[in-house]
Formats: sequence, structure tokens, C-alpha cells
Amino acid sequence: MIYLNSMKSGIMIFGCALAVLVTACTPHTQPFKVSNTLDYPVKDKTVVLTVEEVAAYLPLAKEGKAVLAADASGKAWPTQNDDVDGDGQWDELSFLVSMEAASHAEVVFRYAESKELEAFPKRTNVRFGYKTEPFAEVSSEKRLKSIDSPTIQAIFQMEGPVWENDMVGFRNYYDARNGMDIFGKKTDEMVLDSVGIRGQQYHEMDSWGMDILKVGNSLGAGAIALQIGDSLYRIGPCETGAYRFITEGPVRAMFELTFKGFVAQGRSYDITHQISIRAGEHFYCRKVWIGGLQGDEYLVTGIVDKYELPVIQDAKGSCQVVATHGAQAYTHENLGLAVLVKSDDLVEQYAAPKEGEGIVETHLAKLKVQNPTEFAFVVGWEYQDGSFATQDGFMDMCRKSIDRFE
Repeated sequence: MIYLNSMKSGIMIFGCALAVLVTACTPHTQPFKVSNTLDYPVKDKTVVLTVEEVAAYLPLAKEGKAVLAADASGKAWPTQNDDVDGDGQWDELSFLVSMEAASHAEVVFRYAESKELEAFPKRTNVRFGYKTEPFAEVSSEKRLKSIDSPTIQAIFQMEGPVWENDMVGFRNYYDARNGMDIFGKKTDEMVLDSVGIRGQQYHEMDSWGMDILKVGNSLGAGAIALQIGDSLYRIGPCETGAYRFITEGPVRAMFELTFKGFVAQGRSYDITHQISIRAGEHFYCRKVWIGGLQGDEYLVTGIVDKYELPVIQDAKGSCQVVATHGAQAYTHENLGLAVLVKSDDLVEQYAAPKEGEGIVETHLAKLKVQNPTEFAFVVGWEYQDGSFATQDGFMDMCRKSIDRFE
């Protein structure tokens, strides 16, 4: 056996070398192994493999044939064949696996039969729609240059792209604000396709949940900025901003935001922001690439701070948590918010001004630019899970989220 991927947060992924080197590793028959080295069970862990890794077991995978992941008995696991680079052929296989503490699961790959991949319950979703009938999905609209809700509300449902899983939802203001907001969910159903149209409101509690964050001019739920010297610039205003849908389904949802000609201190940058959310998790993941760097820039993200809640910092493994917890939801119920970052990437944590122009009321996390820089934003709403009413309950979930994020 050799590692196909490095050890990640207690989840070890094993595979075999090429069949010519290890004769037992015959395509279609040799199982792939995923081990849980944690001291607690892992439910619905997302595993992602490249098409090249899968092709070591199923050679025709590289020709675009649909592949399914199953356990040793042949029972299929929720699986997606994702075309991440947009060339029309899938290039990443994602699937869900559950394991007891200190155990492993054997995975068998096989070619999917007709409609097998469509049979799994949908647990992630991306929606970017127009406000007026027939409420069509947006495919190629440029990012608006406005900075006010009335302008964008007249065009786009929920003011921009939204994404959700069976735990939580988020949205992006598709204009120069480029803010990030949160939908608290009281259901595990995918609901955001219809929210904000046909009379459905989201600033008042509904059976599914509601918008739970006041963002203002902060970075809200993990919006991004660029820091040069002591100056901070919201990543949003740009020459051309665009949206690209990538995937959604039973395992994960993913899309991409691009900002071409973002200008700061007379410099021009091209930025790609990839956003993903996976089934069963209380956070969404981010990858950010920045082109045009001169070497003195930092990527900054953060958490809205409208109620002067203290910052909670914690660490586990190779990650750190920058968090707040308290009565900071829209109707003042308890809400925990956190940024998960790699310890090696976190330069410092500091506070934005309380008022003034630019970014205010934000607990900021200053990060090294790695291309991509990877981090996550975590949410724990007490109406979704009563354990999040306490700081201890929320921080316990954050530590477990690190095990899934690393």
C-alpha cells in the first residue's frame, strides 16, 4: 500500500500502486481503503479523488465514463462525478463515507449504470436566479457595480448566488459590496430555490428558517479583502466580475466567483474565489487565487462584530479557530461564527474600526497568500441545534469541523 493523499485530520486514504507493480491491485477488484484514526465515529465524511487516482482502478474513468463508489458488499455510497475545470469531462470523484472510531472502510469503484448517480438524495444546492418570472437560473451576468440593496433586489433573487447543505445556507451580494450572509436552517431539505420569490420572505422566521445575520459594511460571514501595508481593500469593485456554476448534488456543491481588474494602490489584480459546501457540515470552504501579486499583499477575511463579542481562539492539529459566540443573530438568539485557517497561514488577528468608510465592525484574520489560500467559515445557530446555544457546544463543533476541513 502507498498513500494517495497525505494524512488529513485523522482520515487516512490508502490505495495501491500501479497494477504492474502490485499484482494484487487489479483494476475493478482491489479495494481502496479509507481509515478513521480519530477516537470518535465519523459520519458522512467527504472524500475527493482525482480522475487519475480513480483510473488506477478503472482505466476507462479517464475517458469520462461515470464511476460509482461502493462498500465491499457492493452497496453504493452517495457519489458525484464533478467537472471542476469546466472542460466537459469529470475530473474529480467525490463520495461520502461513514466510519466508526479507529476503523477503516474498503471502497470499491465500478462504472455507474444508467441513472444510478441520480438516485441519491440531494444534500447540497447552489441557486442564482432572476427575481422575475420565469425565475431562470443566471449563467453569464456580470457582477453589478452598485452598492445598495434596492438596485440588486430588483434583478436577482436573494441579491446574488446562494448555497446550502442540509445544515446551513449562505449568500453572496452580487455587486461591489461582495458581502457574505447566512441563512439559518431548521430543516435538512434544500429550500433556497424558492426563497425570495412568490412572496416568500427571508428576513422573518419561516418554517425552514431565515436570514440570521446583519452584515452592514463588515465582512459578514467571511467576505474577503486585500491588505497592502496598513491599508485594507474590500475585494468586490472590479472591472469585470463573473460567476461560474461547477456542481451540486448528494455530496457537495461548488461555484466560482472571479474579479478581473480589481485595483488597489494603483495595482491591478485578477482574483478567483472558489466556494464549496459539503453534505453534513456546518461550514463552507474557500480557495482564493490572486494574480498580479507584488509580494507585499495579504488576504484578509473576517467575522462581523456588531455586538462587541470577544474573540475566542483555539487550535487543533494544523488549524486555528477565530470565533465569536453570543446573541448576535438577527433576532438576538445565540449564534456562533468562526473562521478556520491553517496555522501556518494566519499572520495575525485584529479588529477593524467601529465606524468610518471602508470595512468596519469586523474581527479580521490576516492570511498569507498561498495561491490558493484555503480557509473555511463555520456557523452554529441555536435554532438549528440546541447545543449551539452555549459557547462550549459551539466550540466543540468547531474542533470537529477542523477534523473534516484539514
